[in-house]
Amino acid sequence: MTEIKEELETKFKKMLQSIEDSLGDDTILQEDLKNFEFKLQWNIYGMKAYQKFNNGDYSYGFGEEIENPDLTLESDDADVILKLLNREIGSYTYMYYKRKFKLYYIEGWEKVEVDGETLKSKKLRNILTARYSTGTPHHPFVLTRLPVFRDIVDKWYEPEMANGSYIPINDALGTFEDQILPLKVLEHFINKSNHFLLFHSCGCRVFHECKDHDVEIGCMYLGEDVVGIEDVFPKVTPDRAHLGTKEEALERVRLAYENGLITVIGRLKLESEGMGIPDRGRFMTVCFCCPCCCINGKWRYGTTEFQNIIQRIEGVTVTVDEKLCVGCEECMEVCVFNGMDMIDGIAKVNQERCLGCGRCERVCQNEAISITIDDPKRLDEFIRRIEANVDVS
Repeated sequence: MTEIKEELETKFKKMLQSIEDSLGDDTILQEDLKNFEFKLQWNIYGMKAYQKFNNGDYSYGFGEEIENPDLTLESDDADVILKLLNREIGSYTYMYYKRKFKLYYIEGWEKVEVDGETLKSKKLRNILTARYSTGTPHHPFVLTRLPVFRDIVDKWYEPEMANGSYIPINDALGTFEDQILPLKVLEHFINKSNHFLLFHSCGCRVFHECKDHDVEIGCMYLGEDVVGIEDVFPKVTPDRAHLGTKEEALERVRLAYENGLITVIGRLKLESEGMGIPDRGRFMTVCFCCPCCCINGKWRYGTTEFQNIIQRIEGVTVTVDEKLCVGCEECMEVCVFNGMDMIDGIAKVNQERCLGCGRCERVCQNEAISITIDDPKRLDEFIRRIEANVDVS
């Protein structure tokens, strides 16, 4: 056995054992595995192992295969796997393919020439290839429940530095100073900023070929650091995005509202640094999300800390009138956060998971669901919370 394979085997076995050792005192791990049923097969550098998670119980086997795993992780790159096991990888991204996805980390940035223009390009290195072994296509975020991947999330996404919320578009919330809620809040930030980057399409909706919402309503970014995007996309590559005006930014919000998209705003390190811009807190993300395609709804698959990046707006409450609920489950279908449970044929709001996006209230045909905000001053509190994390001026 070569020296690198001996080291890899030692570290690999330690990783498998460490979850069992940590379950007694790692409260995040306990929460992440509490309602988690998952079978994982590893095939790396000629070594096999499995991990089995069953609602808080954990078992593993080295040198063995498990029958019908949910996901199989493969790699022949011993150097990268050692980096992973040694907690030396500091970024995490993925690409979907048919019946598989690949995990990558940003190894560095390099200058490349394209049509006479000098571009900055991410140099990605493959960590693992994940193959779906069963019919359930688990999202890549599911791996963040495992400590070895959670460490990457802590470095790359920095949950403690990130902050964001969905802004409901529900008519039931009323208007604030004669404006709909998303426009009222975003107008505040748009008026403070002089820099707007508008993407011409939503990557999530394009990838999933969305049939229900406009794919051309793409993400928008505010703040001084969006001008740095020109280092990555000279003149902000016209076919992908452009630096726009206040008027265009406000129009984007209006179009999103009319299209039934829910706005989420905040600061996310992965958004800025993923585009090659250092995270300085001057880059605000504004996404317009649909329930069927968008990545933010997929966060529910990830670790508890990751899920908590997006918080409910203070004072927003979602309730169900049990007398009006007929148990049609439409509210559960549109909730991408597992924020609605069905108990004895009646919908119940899971207050720990509900993010107050308001999708459930909009689809309820019997008007059994209500969304309210207890005081308009809560909008000021919300704005102050966001401003404490990101400066768009």
